[in-house]
Parts: sequence; structure tokens; C-alpha cells
Amino acid sequence: MSSSAALGRPFKYIANNIDMKIFVIAMSLGLAVPAVWAADYGGYKGVGGMTAYNIPDNVYEYHYDKGFTGVDAMGWDPNLQYAWSRIGAAKTCGIAFDERKVLAALDTRYPQGEVIHKMIGIDFAYLHSKHNPKFCTEERVLELKEMLPLFEAGQFPSKF
Repeated sequence: MSSSAALGRPFKYIANNIDMKIFVIAMSLGLAVPAVWAADYGGYKGVGGMTAYNIPDNVYEYHYDKGFTGVDAMGWDPNLQYAWSRIGAAKTCGIAFDERKVLAALDTRYPQGEVIHKMIGIDFAYLHSKHNPKFCTEERVLELKEMLPLFEAGQFPSKF
């Protein structure tokens, strides 16, 4: 038996044992799902986008959701990037919090100086999330409302 016939055997078995319409639908869905996943972030694969001079919304959103890690952490602790991105997002989404408390707690946990935290981290995150009119989803707002009181109390998660 040729190797091409052996490769076709599982599909022939499936086709002979289930309705062909179901088989075609199942195969189509199996091929469509990865395309849908990639479309969530405009086809961005998750590496190197934060190093660009002009960072597209889909790239920032990808790293907000999945983490600023590796080269995309730009030399900063990914957990610090996580905190910065959430604080900046809270500003974008209009969620009230005590910025002085958060900055003081942030500098206690990650001693960089409040100016660095504010300008390099939080304001950077704020400007990128603010740029995207679809950024403040219901899920993100709920997450932020739960998280900001913890940040005010000096509790910053270690996710990475």
C-alpha cells in the first residue's frame, strides 16, 4: 500500500462511518477555529510587537490580556508591567482609585521611584488603552474594580 493511501485511510474510515455532511461540517469547523483565534488580535502572534515605535491597538491588547513578557516586557518585570497596565486601564475606563496610595504601594513593592511608575509605566499604559475605543469591556471593568482596592492596599499579584 502506498503511503498516500495509508494517510487517507482515517478519513475514509470516518467518511464511511458517519454522515458525510457531519464530516464536512466538523472538518470545516476544525479549520475555522484557529482563524477565529488569530483574528482576536488581528493575526498578531504575540512576540516583538511592544518593541515597535508605533504600537497598534491589537498588539497592546494582546499583551494586556496575555502578559508583557520576554522582549515585550522591554526589560521590566512582567508583574510590574501587569500592575502598570491595570492602573493605566483604570484611568482609561474612569474607575476611581486613590492614585497616591497606589503609587506609594507600587514603589514599596517595586522601588523604581514614583515618577518612573507614573510616566514610564502607568501613563504609557493609559495612553495605549485610551487610544482603543473598544478597550473598556465589561469584563475588564469588573476585573479592574476588584483589583484596584488590592493595589491600594499594596497587594500586587505575581502572575509571571
